[in-house]
Amino acid sequence: MSMNCSRALAVIALIFVSPAMAADGMPQFTIAYFNGNCPDGWDNTSLASANGRFLLPTILGGGSGAFSGEALSSQQQPTHQHAKATGTITTSSKEYVLIGGCCNDSLGDSGTYTMAGSAKTASAALPYIQYNVCMKQNAPASSVKVPTGVTTFNLFPACPTDWSPVNSAAGRYIVGLPANGAPSATFGGKALTPGENRTHTHSMNGTMGFPEHNIAGASGCCAHGYAGSGDTGFSGNTAPDDSISYDSATQAPYYTATFCRKN
Repeated sequence: MSMNCSRALAVIALIFVSPAMAADGMPQFTIAYFNGNCPDGWDNTSLASANGRFLLPTILGGGSGAFSGEALSSQQQPTHQHAKATGTITTSSKEYVLIGGCCNDSLGDSGTYTMAGSAKTASAALPYIQYNVCMKQNAPASSVKVPTGVTTFNLFPACPTDWSPVNSAAGRYIVGLPANGAPSATFGGKALTPGENRTHTHSMNGTMGFPEHNIAGASGCCAHGYAGSGDTGFSGNTAPDDSISYDSATQAPYYTATFCRKN
């Protein structure tokens, strides 16, 4: 690997190594992605739980090698569902002078009513690319130096000698630096907690049209408390259903490893 390539690796969050490289300066137990088979000195047999999951910097208070979420199969489109959705609707109230005769036997009462339902399973439209994840088995080659600032994963709970943990990344997904972005800036929700399967909710609102209904009577007092016709607003929200696996989940399964930067 040339020095220019090595320095390019230093500015991205995850390190990708050429499978043709037999000896390298990366510490033992380094975890990295490869576009092909693991090279000599690297292996993936102990990382089966990382397959189909995002590598995530070890969560503070958690352990390296932990994983959460349902692993993706090859080129699987992540989906999610909301099995529980509730809402309310409040009708307008009308008063009438009612008389005996036709059509007064099917009027609705005014008031607030609750609604319950669910949302169909839908694609999360999560963009991703899949690579082979491998772990360094051999000791580093002493003749090969790793540039300062290279940042990558290690299976051990502590970083190797001459490497330091990147605690600001703990429990957060990593993306490449956007144009004009600030390196190491954190954003989005709070960091994941150990074992957390992040869920989300949606609010909802809209209108429901109540049809007109013929009555035997006239406007006035004092038959009151009847639901009026016309468009009426409703509101509600989804809520995670703990009885269903991965309900309301963000569907970004992860495998944790210690995130380290070369001093």
